Amino acid sequence: MSNFEQTASLLKTLMSSLMSSDNDERTKAEGALNTEWVATQPQTVLGSLAYLVHRDSEPKARAFAAILLRRISFQNAAAAENKEDQHTVWSVVPESVHQTVKAELLGALQRETDRSARHKLCDTISEIVDHEGQDGWAELLGALYACAQDGNALLRESAY
Repeated sequence: MSNFEQTASLLKTLMSSLMSSDNDERTKAEGALNTEWVATQPQTVLGSLAYLVHRDSEPKARAFAAILLRRISFQNAAAAENKEDQHTVWSVVPESVHQTVKAELLGALQRETDRSARHKLCDTISEIVDHEGQDGWAELLGALYACAQDGNALLRESAY
């Protein structure tokens, strides 16, 4: 069992609180996510969310994990001491985490069958490309070409 797999189950529990209709529960969950997870172990959060996007059995959980992954990745990192030098969470995690996240997202792109989750996944992939540029993710072009040529209409739609 990978580290991301182990923490994914903890994050999934937190995600259910983040989706709660109870304001107090949701506020506590947001605080826990930001102070106990994002500020102290951003690489674990990003890797675990990507794991959930690719491997969780529930479409709503996959979709919400994609949304959280996108939002957390490109928010300002708490680790940035100099306020003028804005760093995102994505920019402060190691390249190995970037590669793991990208691999999980490409795996999810090939498997996702739920339309809503697929749209959230594509939004997240798009945001990473916007941040890094097209040269920052060489494997993506081949994956998109394969999607565009696939017989599955959902995959073809994702390529565009």
